[in-house]
Amino acid sequence: MTSKGQGQLSSSTISSGVPPELPGPPTNIAITNIGPRSVNLQFKPGYDGKTSISRWLVEAQVGVVGENEDWLMVHQVSNEPEARSLEVPGLNPYTFYRFRMHQVNIVGNSPSSQPSRKIQTLPAPPDMAPANVTLRTASETSLWLRWMPLPEWEYNGNAEQVGYRVQYYRVGSQGRGLTHIITDRLEREFTIEDLEEWTEYEVRVQAVNGIGMGPWSQPVRGRTRESVPSCGPTNVSAFATTSSSILVRWFEVPEPDRNGLILGYKVMHKEKDSDSAVRFWMVEGNASHSVQLTSLGKYVLYEIQVLAFTRIGDGQPSSPPILERTLDDVPGPPVGILFPEVRTTSVRLIWQSPAQPNGIILAYQITYHLNSTNSNAATVDVLNPSTRQYTVTNLKPESVYVFRITAQTRKGWGDAAEALVVTTEKRARPQPTSRPIVPQKDVESRQVLLSWEPGSDGLSPVRYYTVQLKELPENNWTVHSASVNHEATSYIVYRLKPFTSYQFRVKATNDIGDSEYSEESEAITTLQDAPDEAPTILSVTPHTTTSVLIRWQPPAEEKINGILLGFRIRYRELLYDRLRHYIHTVNSLSSWAELN
Repeated sequence: MTSKGQGQLSSSTISSGVPPELPGPPTNIAITNIGPRSVNLQFKPGYDGKTSISRWLVEAQVGVVGENEDWLMVHQVSNEPEARSLEVPGLNPYTFYRFRMHQVNIVGNSPSSQPSRKIQTLPAPPDMAPANVTLRTASETSLWLRWMPLPEWEYNGNAEQVGYRVQYYRVGSQGRGLTHIITDRLEREFTIEDLEEWTEYEVRVQAVNGIGMGPWSQPVRGRTRESVPSCGPTNVSAFATTSSSILVRWFEVPEPDRNGLILGYKVMHKEKDSDSAVRFWMVEGNASHSVQLTSLGKYVLYEIQVLAFTRIGDGQPSSPPILERTLDDVPGPPVGILFPEVRTTSVRLIWQSPAQPNGIILAYQITYHLNSTNSNAATVDVLNPSTRQYTVTNLKPESVYVFRITAQTRKGWGDAAEALVVTTEKRARPQPTSRPIVPQKDVESRQVLLSWEPGSDGLSPVRYYTVQLKELPENNWTVHSASVNHEATSYIVYRLKPFTSYQFRVKATNDIGDSEYSEESEAITTLQDAPDEAPTILSVTPHTTTSVLIRWQPPAEEKINGILLGFRIRYRELLYDRLRHYIHTVNSLSSWAELN
């Protein structure tokens, strides 16, 4: 009895006048009803020492059985003096045991009985889950799971049949998730692959053996890394607002396909069925889902697509491309005016449709008059849109006439193309221009200003000039432009390579033909420019605890654009925030530092 109350009673019967003695050991121990966690012991009681037995004690050798192994108390039963069998609970599954017993009376414990035969309890499912389960981000489509393997004494079955079962599913999904069985009992990690980008998953692990499955571990959560969006925005639409602008609208990328935080959009557009480069219009942020494309060609059919991007890069563009044409406008001037036949009193002129029709051409209008008279005295004629030539008679011999041609769309008449012609039969090819010159002050890294003096036009006005260039030390001439304005005496030669030597020459063309090429210009060298291409980083590896080793490949020689002086390295620290059991990159990044 204590201050809290009376404990369990123990009774013993004593024969009056007969002193009690130590009891003898039980005999004939037999084991029945072997289960995973209990057995039944049947026995024959020993000598009772002239008094009743108050307790039965059960000892066992556990796991390793032998003459020199320790015996542990595993069970005791009180106040059942007439017992002939008893159940021993609380045993470990799939474990070897050997039992012995004592019987106890008021004098003390009996000697131990003879040991029982060795038995093995039956297997059972594991009782505990793997410990220290952690989950880390591995890639855009995988997570790295780690755990502490089950101790051997917790296998509860044949060690060769012990393994682990991993279950994982998207957070918020209603499905049962996917499972993976790992058969190696010593394994402590597993990479879960084929996951969706930038998606949070919940994962748990349980141990399994040949009998069944143990309890699940506490679930852990992790998120795969960001990637690029796997599809484009939806419901992309376009509406022409003017002859040079189109309004584009779209909906967001579906949430499962974003694969990260959408930082903005790029609207891609190009002329349909043309070799022109695709142009991009950037929309920063995810708040705006429309943009006005401006500075477009007039009455041009465009292919338009929209893509979203994350910090990793550009996603897939919307598909299929949508088509929209800018509105029509007044046309540009007709091009290619020539006078293939000229007599003293008549001429025949030909032309081509405008390079910028800006709509459907409905008609052409031709006006002409003597160059010495007022344009108010001009003759006017309107021609159908399929006409490409026109003959004028009854002209004044040996005179200069001005011809103007203009085209019409439903928006009105456009700008006129103008050309001079001399009514004479003494026409000849033009003479070459002077030797072209390039002043050093007009030399830049990617363009130069070329100038010349025209030669005689051979009584047939020059229609255009052709400019050729040669990259030294090569000996091949290439045409840079074959449509330089007939009134020009200078021309900007662009698309040149920096830090490269060139020569130039010019020829004139009139209705009769081409002049000879001019004398070649002096060799000039364009200025240096910044490299067109960045070095390629080959590897970044840890070097010490406070440094890394960077290896790179310089740009291609033709992309350096000058004399290479060195390299500049920029770097910044990525800030991380531990959230649940995975690492997530925070949007705010430290500022860039530079090494020169």
